[in-house]
Amino acid sequence: MKRIVVIAAAIAAVTIATSGWAQVGPPATLAKVTVSNDVAKRTLNKMAINADTARAIVDACVEWQKQQPGNVSIAIFVLDPMGNIVDGHQMDGVFPIGNETALLKAKTALYARTSSAAVAQRFNSVEGRVIRLDLGKEQGLAYYFVSGGLPIVVEDQLIGAVGVGGGNADEECAYRAMQKVLGPQPPLATAPAGGGGAGARGGRGGAQRQ
Repeated sequence: MKRIVVIAAAIAAVTIATSGWAQVGPPATLAKVTVSNDVAKRTLNKMAINADTARAIVDACVEWQKQQPGNVSIAIFVLDPMGNIVDGHQMDGVFPIGNETALLKAKTALYARTSSAAVAQRFNSVEGRVIRLDLGKEQGLAYYFVSGGLPIVVEDQLIGAVGVGGGNADEECAYRAMQKVLGPQPPLATAPAGGGGAGARGGRGGAQRQ
């Protein structure tokens, strides 16, 4: 009887965890997720993600990643529209390249105003990528052709970008976090082979991607 109770409790815990991620948060408003009016007066920029929202996205992505099989660690960065880091986190065990690619993915989404996966799909030839490798660098931005970077858009306004690196489902991690914090999100572009995004969920148990 005791064993049955323990098993039932374990199943309930898994069900609760799963159902928590099945739910999408309510639609966010600009007033809630951007900097205050006082801050905007000082910085002359209202359309920037605030620190609380950036931290909530980081926490949600890390929480989701910890629930995935394989014990894969990730790094995550949230940028404002100017490319400044608002928040970030490195899980234990992330290789240095995971940090670098997470930041590059966020910069790509910020620069291209679309996901880094969509950028990889659009420029899918060696020639098309080579001529764009240096674009944006003078502005501190980048083109990086791997999924895991998403623009943060609320009420049709860009307020920042998020990039996740080091894992094998980086785009999905960012997407799930944004759904939880910001509400419904547009469908993802299908991740290219080896990109490790929501369009490649079958690869979650495979090799770690950057």
